[in-house]
Amino acid sequence: MDSPDYLIDSGPLIAALNRRDRHHLWAAKILAELQAPPLTCEAVITEVCWHLRRSTRAVARVLTMPSRGDLLLNPMIGTEGPQIAAKIEQYGETMDLADACLVRLAEIYPRAKIITIDREHFTIYRRNRNQPLALICP
Repeated sequence: MDSPDYLIDSGPLIAALNRRDRHHLWAAKILAELQAPPLTCEAVITEVCWHLRRSTRAVARVLTMPSRGDLLLNPMIGTEGPQIAAKIEQYGETMDLADACLVRLAEIYPRAKIITIDREHFTIYRRNRNQPLALICP
């Protein structure tokens, strides 16, 4: 896979698919302006589906985004499980699986910017132990 320009967290995907979300307009605008689809992982998709579980239409939309070419998907656990586990151990309860996968993706693709609403956590996380992450936040 070529290096993606963007990685995407669950928050912006949830907001883009939920018109009542306070970040809906921002997320929809960001996604519409991207020149190429962002990359994410299955943990992020799982988190999005859980948050949108009351809207089967929204769940169906996010699940079909990769096949439509609107989202790139990188399965992580099979190849990156030990590195992801190390991040979760390092950050403790602050970091969930989706966040750990995104930080690992930021290490694999260091040019990529992370699109997230979660500024609180992602400004704390570091790739390669000491490098801040490039973020796009509201």
